[in-house]
Amino acid sequence: MNNISYVSTRGSSDKLNFRDVVFEGLATDGGLYIPDKWPKLDIHKIDSFSSMSYQEIAYEIIKLYVDDSLSKDELKKIISESYCNFDHDDITPLIHSHDNQYFLELYHGPTYAFKDIAMQFISRLMGHYLENDNRNINILGATSGDTGAAAIEGFKNITSAKIFILHPHNKISEVQRKFMTTIESNSVHNIAIKGSFDDCQNIIKKIFSDTNYKISKNLTAINSINWARIMCQIVYYFYAMSRLPNNKNTLFSVPTGNFGDIFAGYVAKKMGLDIKMFNIATNENDILTRTLQTGIHALKNVKETSSPSIDIQISSNFERLLYDITKDSEYVNNLMHELKNKKVYNLDESILHKIRQSFVSNSVSETNVRTTISNLYNSYNLVVDPHTAVGYTSSIDLRETYNNIVTLSTAHPAKFKDTVVDIINNDNFVTKKIHDIINRDEKMTILENDVSSVQKFINTSV
Repeated sequence: MNNISYVSTRGSSDKLNFRDVVFEGLATDGGLYIPDKWPKLDIHKIDSFSSMSYQEIAYEIIKLYVDDSLSKDELKKIISESYCNFDHDDITPLIHSHDNQYFLELYHGPTYAFKDIAMQFISRLMGHYLENDNRNINILGATSGDTGAAAIEGFKNITSAKIFILHPHNKISEVQRKFMTTIESNSVHNIAIKGSFDDCQNIIKKIFSDTNYKISKNLTAINSINWARIMCQIVYYFYAMSRLPNNKNTLFSVPTGNFGDIFAGYVAKKMGLDIKMFNIATNENDILTRTLQTGIHALKNVKETSSPSIDIQISSNFERLLYDITKDSEYVNNLMHELKNKKVYNLDESILHKIRQSFVSNSVSETNVRTTISNLYNSYNLVVDPHTAVGYTSSIDLRETYNNIVTLSTAHPAKFKDTVVDIINNDNFVTKKIHDIINRDEKMTILENDVSSVQKFINTSV
């Protein structure tokens, strides 16, 4: 359907077509794959989205990135099947709360988090290719709470794939964990690592950097380092803008950890969507806020907060933004080398200026998260999870500047029921599904924070 190729941000890996990039995590040079050009939509096509369903918009966006390995009918079928088990007809409904404030609810999928929107599609897409090729794969991923559950839910019935998900032991919510560890499937392996999410992610990166091992074990990735994840998330920015009564001068405020969700919005803007600004909403793990303010990207220890999915210091997808802005793989490669060896890099002022044309960033304290959850409930009868509270609170000082503030509501509050109930003293928002999950038995393996332990586990399981 197009002639897009996928290139590594670090410049030393071969170009890939769509079919191949779907199964790739890190490129062999350690970089991330990104399209070699951005497809453009004209204003008439974008305007027509206001009368289309979410699924129809998804087809119009995703078809621009796939190739002839997938027919139009096959793509439409995969999209239809991917979103048939969401609990809202609009898939990602846009809710007006008050004044110029909107929430884009991304948690109506089977695991109550925005990750379902991509994972339901990717699992079916990979399953389609694997069935046609009569082959099997082993999927390896790390999660800060929600990616793993969405991936496991998507792949649990894909017989041609086994899935290994790493999560930081005792550093995600009970509900997040049980969405993963209570799934009955011989294809699913949950691994709790004695460390942080960044530790889990570093293990993944080290394993994928060993090309011989990756090939020998038929490993592929489903984290947001996988381009297909970003591709699927572009869709709901087009959907949201098509539903705003007046979509001029709009800011999206995005709770941000690994930078994939907000990068998808940036791509939508590159494709022609008239989004004025993106707010990188961080919690007390504020590396990206500090980067935009000072140009210094310096790693610190991860703090545990009530919004664990963004308790991150290494925002992998920020590398994609740096490459897109500079188009200089050598420069990006040098920055990533400095980050790995010195735990810090400095951005040139010219690059920082370009980033600030599309992004602002504000961090939010734990105290302010609690206050926001309480105020939204008491003032507007809205129950939000801590990540959504970070997104909402982070944009407070920007409200006079923009016609619309759209906060991405990335998780159902019931996924963080203990925190939310403690704040609002009400548990009516906790669904039967959550109560049922809490009472189920768990199955997971606890491992030390090292690559060899994970590799040994994979070796005995595949």
